Amino acid sequence: MIDATNLVAYPGLIDGLGKSFLKLPKKKIDTSRLASGKFTDEDRGITPGRRAFELVEFSKALLDKFHRYGFTTIHIIPERGIFTGQASIFNLIGNDKNKALLLKDTVLGIDFSPGMFGVYPSSLMGVVAFLRQTFSDAIYYNMHFNRWRKEMTGLIRPVYDSNLEILDDFIVRRKPVVFLCRNQHDIKRALKLSKEYNLNYFICDLGSEAFRVIPELKRAKARLFLTVEFKAPSTSIYAQRGKTVKEKAEKEIYPKNPAKIAEAGIPFAFSSFGTNNPEKMIKGIRKAIENGLSKEIALKALTVVPASFMGLSKALGTIEPGKIANLILMEGELFSKDAKVWYVFVDGKKFEIKKKEIKKGEKANVNVSGKWEFEIQTEMGTMTMTIEFTQEESSLSGKLISQFGTFEFSNGTVSGNEISFDVSISFGGQDIELSFSGIVEGDTITGTVVQGSMGSAEFTAKRIP
Repeated sequence: MIDATNLVAYPGLIDGLGKSFLKLPKKKIDTSRLASGKFTDEDRGITPGRRAFELVEFSKALLDKFHRYGFTTIHIIPERGIFTGQASIFNLIGNDKNKALLLKDTVLGIDFSPGMFGVYPSSLMGVVAFLRQTFSDAIYYNMHFNRWRKEMTGLIRPVYDSNLEILDDFIVRRKPVVFLCRNQHDIKRALKLSKEYNLNYFICDLGSEAFRVIPELKRAKARLFLTVEFKAPSTSIYAQRGKTVKEKAEKEIYPKNPAKIAEAGIPFAFSSFGTNNPEKMIKGIRKAIENGLSKEIALKALTVVPASFMGLSKALGTIEPGKIANLILMEGELFSKDAKVWYVFVDGKKFEIKKKEIKKGEKANVNVSGKWEFEIQTEMGTMTMTIEFTQEESSLSGKLISQFGTFEFSNGTVSGNEISFDVSISFGGQDIELSFSGIVEGDTITGTVVQGSMGSAEFTAKRIP
């Protein structure tokens, strides 16, 4: 029995599409293959056989963070490559992925981004041509195999191809695919390919530019996953007119994307891509609500719509007898800034949210002033950097020193023995925001860093004497 006086019950929230909890294999670049031209499927980004189920690792720290913001279910998909891999849906119940699994190999990810330089397809034109050829090859492979199985005598047996066998399920048998679209032009390409090959598809609007192609989306009866990072794509006219114009558009234009899609009657669910963090995802949805999206539609985009997209409406999305007991009890209205989740139920298992949020001004029990050596475990290996902290009571500032340069920050907080700070770095002409959160124990810090659109990673830090 729980005293729920003054608490509100909501269905457990669903992250419609994301990449949290994924541990992709480290990408090794063998320069000798550039000279020989003998590239692997991994080099070319052709990995339809990659499966999220095999790559997820549920850490307690990240599970707690998702619970704190009311999330009970997540649809996880690999992002790297052209055929990025197959997604799976999990309840956020614990470390055992077998118990957490709801549906395996649900959708296949398709990205228009070219692979490494010198490896075909290494241009956008090459990617589109490659996709068309591969879709056609999958159709032919299916026809050839079916005919041989039926007749055999007098026919050449088709050569087995593991990639085409997987693609047969998605291109011919019409299991769903999801196009990861980084701007309005990618959306148009996805719509054209889907019509040409009669695909069962979703579109993940990574660039928040779906509002620019609403007529095309309505005609196609498209289904969308909307992200809430609201960063102007590099192809956008706003991004090409300088920093001031770009930032103004990101504040005034792109946050209206969900409201405009809702007004057009196009079904959508929310995705954590771009934010890669439940706290930032909820903050982004609040920003969309401030820019015209109704709270009712926002709630549906976190519950009933993703459940429907996944074919799980009979199990998830609402609080009803017979459905999976995924629900949250919270103080305040879901999208209000002072909302507080107190209890989360996943598969009927109760999680009590006792840990306080880090708030500026709360009393600090540790002092991290000084130099620290950070090691971050990324897909490409271990990245090291030095961070110099300056702590004044609960406020934290400092500078990050790395091979990419020195970058200052001033927005950090210390609460108890927990620290949190954000720092923006420039790399390859792009700005990447790193969001650190960790626990201090003596002269060590352990925690998680969210690396912009690259997902999250674990870090450890040691004080430099």
